[in-house]
Amino acid sequence: MKTTLANPVLDFINTLCNFVVLNLVFLISCLPVVTIGTALSSLYYVTLREARGEYGYLVRTYIKEFRKNLKSGTAAFAVLFVIGAVILFNLAFWFNLGGIPAAVITGLMTVGAIVWLFTFTYTFPLIARFNNSTKQTLINAFCLMMSNVKATLALLLIYAMVLFLCVFLAPMKLMMVLFGFAFIAYCQSFVFKKVFEPYEKELEKAEEQKREEAALNISL
Repeated sequence: MKTTLANPVLDFINTLCNFVVLNLVFLISCLPVVTIGTALSSLYYVTLREARGEYGYLVRTYIKEFRKNLKSGTAAFAVLFVIGAVILFNLAFWFNLGGIPAAVITGLMTVGAIVWLFTFTYTFPLIARFNNSTKQTLINAFCLMMSNVKATLALLLIYAMVLFLCVFLAPMKLMMVLFGFAFIAYCQSFVFKKVFEPYEKELEKAEEQKREEAALNISL
């Protein structure tokens, strides 16, 4: 959130406080569990706007988007939760069996878990930025994850850095509670911004063409 404070120190403190409040609201809205998808899409909507320089009221915008994305976010999370549970069950089952066939299936399930993780990661920013059906959003998330290897690796690096800091720096755990999830989403939003740009331009061209056609029809 950009402010007009003259003192850069006060400006930083104000922004930090806003992220702390945003993070707290995000955590509270995740408590019903079934709303985690909606909470994530709303959080990414706010942080994507910040990454694009479209500054505004973080919490107010978050609450507005939470109400708007309740259905789509919940549906996507439900589908991903079921798929993730199936993968996790099979991974645990085959890992404990032992033997070569079990090892092969365990390896496949591990790959499946990685694919699931990054499909999950792309899904909710997509909900935040584009209007599609749940099925199409999940397909798009998978395709973007596969076709943007550098971006996916950048997201992996962010996850790895946060995990490393949480393991080796005790204060990091407190920071995660205070503003960590909002900060992670903010960092990832710069990656998603680059990934989404070509598709946003295509949408803008399509909308411009529709406006021109509508104006032409009116003139006729």
